[in-house]
Amino acid sequence: MDLFDTRPPAIVLAALALTACGGGSDNSIAQDDADDVSSFSEQLMPAATETVYLNLETGAMVEEGDNWHIAASRLSFKVNSGASGTGRVGGALAIAQDDFYDGNGDPDPNVFTNATANSEQEHLLGILEEPANWQEDAFASAFGASDAWSQYDFTTGVISEQADVGYLVRSAEGDSFARMRVVDFNFPTREGQGIDDFTLEFDVQASGASQFSATPVTFTPPAGYDGGDACFDFDSATVVDCATSDLWDVRVGFSGRDWYLKSNSGVSGNGSGGASDPMTWTELAANDSDPGVPQLYNTDSTGGVFTDNTWYAYNLTDQHKIWPNFRTFLIKADIDDSESMVWALQIVGYYDQNGTSGQPTVRWLPVELQQAQE
Repeated sequence: MDLFDTRPPAIVLAALALTACGGGSDNSIAQDDADDVSSFSEQLMPAATETVYLNLETGAMVEEGDNWHIAASRLSFKVNSGASGTGRVGGALAIAQDDFYDGNGDPDPNVFTNATANSEQEHLLGILEEPANWQEDAFASAFGASDAWSQYDFTTGVISEQADVGYLVRSAEGDSFARMRVVDFNFPTREGQGIDDFTLEFDVQASGASQFSATPVTFTPPAGYDGGDACFDFDSATVVDCATSDLWDVRVGFSGRDWYLKSNSGVSGNGSGGASDPMTWTELAANDSDPGVPQLYNTDSTGGVFTDNTWYAYNLTDQHKIWPNFRTFLIKADIDDSESMVWALQIVGYYDQNGTSGQPTVRWLPVELQQAQE
């Protein structure tokens, strides 16, 4: 996709875009403010094989030990705070792009495929409000937030499975795959004894095989299970010791008030595992085998505003590609300093000029936020 000038860092004049942000919209820029917002910065981040770090104030790519504000690793983004770094950078969602999704929260292919960096530029250049709070980074599972596959009953205090949720999963070895279904999950939180029961079901595509097996294998709590972490190797269809085995593929567990699924990848393990975004069982059944698209698989990482508010959609119109939704994020340099800089930021692409994946492009500019109206 040859949409962007990817010279690092590219400074793109936005004066022509100001006329596209005309009156009648809360996100428009008044002419009096044109001098305050005259340009934005744009940077391709070469994140296909490693985590790369960007300083938004200087526009420079830096090392992990330097002063950075955001980082990228293929599809994943994080900010320098909490579980991700030693800084105090915070993030917030400013423009949600709800029109990119239907009433069920599913991406609208027509909107995604017709949107361009130019058509969505007005949101980046708009007048934005101070968020209610700034979000620091925490652990981010390859399987997504826990409420993607489970639900909490406020009356009983029991956490159970969401109906009809599953994933494509890659093994720790990286050469076998599975269709995984969350069949059952029972975590009675008020009893103080941890997870009571769970059932995960896997249709396995063994290393060298061409499709998923028709005979599923099942992951249930092992004998003597104490309600904490349990690990499963779907290649051997066995529960393994989380502490001593390097071959586990999926881990079930909880910590404090958080319950999770983990893959043997990223910050959770030394393996090459990963998991897709959640799918319905019907969508899973449409895959007879691993699609052969590495970027389909998320890895365990740290994240916050970017993981809670995905910036892309995948496999629209049966094309194994990534489309951005052009959500506008706010990034604050230091959430403890009321005077620290704030930037509005969009992720506007995932491919370089040669169509190579893992090359996300971000654009941003400093902003002065308005106080939220009561």
